[in-house]
Order: sequence, then structure tokens, then C-alpha cells
Amino acid sequence: MMPADSVLCLELSKIEHFRGARTLHHVVVKTKDLTSEQILSVPCTTCGAAIGEACELHTGALRTEPHRDRKFSAAEAVETRALNDLK
Repeated sequence: MMPADSVLCLELSKIEHFRGARTLHHVVVKTKDLTSEQILSVPCTTCGAAIGEACELHTGALRTEPHRDRKFSAAEAVETRALNDLK
């Protein structure tokens, strides 16, 4: 057993709060939570579909779902807009 004077003491951390100041919270947007309007608000880097146009297959037919990279780009755009609105 350890002597009583060598027992480790735990210190509680102090959290600083800013009064009256707006703090920015990290906004996380999941790609499955995006609306089709939000997804189509960015161009597709995979197939080159313009803003407002549906993604295409390599055969030229329309895809049933947008490309994964377009969803990620749309999520980033929504996060950026949300953070800019907080400023």
C-alpha cells in the first residue's frame, strides 16, 4: 500500500466561458441528411454535371443517385454557409 502523503490528487479542469460573445460550434452535416436541392446546389466533380443538373453514368444515362463526391461537396458547402451565418 502507498502512504497517505503519496496519494495522487486529481484536479478538476476549469472551463472558460465567454459572456456575450458568440462561439462557433462545429457544424457537421451528414450526407444522408442533405436534401436533393442542397446536393444539386454544387457541380459534380466526377461527371461534370452543372449546378441543378442530375449526375450521369459513363454511358450518358442519368444516375438514380448523385455521385458520392458531389454529396461530400454539398455537405461542405452547407457547413460553410452555416458557419458564415453564425458570424
